[in-house]
Amino acid sequence: MVNTLIDWQRDGVDIAAGLQVLSTYLGHVNPASTYWYISAVPELMQLAAAGLDRRPGGLS
Repeated sequence: MVNTLIDWQRDGVDIAAGLQVLSTYLGHVNPASTYWYISAVPELMQLAAAGLDRRPGGLS
């Protein structure tokens, strides 16, 4: 599951949209249960932050 999120982030996939599908696939009733994985893996947090930096009006 975490590798899927990392691959999606690297490939520029819309994580918010994909997370709904992944959450259902994993059997999570509430997508918030799936969001925990994002905060639990430092590499995902780094990739997410890098993605924000690249967006117009990003963090940097």
